[in-house]
Amino acid sequence: MNSKAALKTLRELVDSATYERITAQLAGTTVYFPSNAEFADREERNLQIRDDFYSGNYEVADLARKYDLSISRIYKIIQSQ
Repeated sequence: MNSKAALKTLRELVDSATYERITAQLAGTTVYFPSNAEFADREERNLQIRDDFYSGNYEVADLARKYDLSISRIYKIIQSQ
């Protein structure tokens, strides 16, 4: 989705006062909303990914699907400690 469409969607989701506050506060910045918002804390998510992997219950491809990440990203998370 491009920025113009994202702003239109935001305007439809929130009231006009909230929209004005958001755009004033975040003007000129890029904001990324992850598609899997279950994990707000990246470190918590990464710890869970490592726990899942070392449990032996998941292959890397399974984890990529579960956490909506690329296989290469899963490998990087597993290798980082």
